[in-house]
Amino acid sequence: RQEIHRLLLVLQRARVRVVLETPRKPGAAAEWDHLARTMRIRPDVPDQGTVDFAQVLNHEAIHVAQSCASGSLRTPPRVLGLSTEIDPEAEQHLHQPLYAGTSELERRLEKEAYANQDRLGLGVSLVEAHCPLTG
Repeated sequence: RQEIHRLLLVLQRARVRVVLETPRKPGAAAEWDHLARTMRIRPDVPDQGTVDFAQVLNHEAIHVAQSCASGSLRTPPRVLGLSTEIDPEAEQHLHQPLYAGTSELERRLEKEAYANQDRLGLGVSLVEAHCPLTG
């Protein structure tokens, strides 16, 4: 719970809108829309438990930091250079229809986020390091 609270606070300070609504990408649990500065999280995700919810938020916060590192919240994300060593379960996610037809860059961005989503606290650190914050 503490990590969820910390993530939501830092995202608010970065001026990211976090909304519980169905992502535009069919099948996605959540998505980062850099053009709208909006993180959409499927409404049922918080009910899956605090650890799953924290990991989804952390995954998307990594994407937020990828955008900020590329120039601003509204710029397309770039790879940060974090570890891309992922477990077999996360690797399976990258082979789902959700990612069919994605570019090589998008796959690299997703692999980086999947590889690090379990490192709770990392999303907060990355947003703090790469995004301008208020207050």
